[in-house]
Amino acid sequence: MENSIGIESVRPERLQFDQVTPYISRLKEAFIYNEDLFIKNPHITMEEFDQSKKINTKWGQQYDVEQILEHAIVHILRHRRQIKNALTNRKN
Repeated sequence: MENSIGIESVRPERLQFDQVTPYISRLKEAFIYNEDLFIKNPHITMEEFDQSKKINTKWGQQYDVEQILEHAIVHILRHRRQIKNALTNRKN
């Protein structure tokens, strides 16, 4: 998203942990990082109809900022549901 608005950034490396606590910490850091992005850039265009200004994802979709944020939120909710279901199935 940052690169699409002219802010050069590099994705953080993918990390794996043996316990949940570091994941929670990193998720909190990500929320703060994203909130800070919008505080520092209050004029980001959320909805973009010009296809040439859309964000090209690595999986081949084109999104505007609003759509990429929605995708990110739903992605987390999907994994939350999957984890909840896995824990329920594990108990049975």
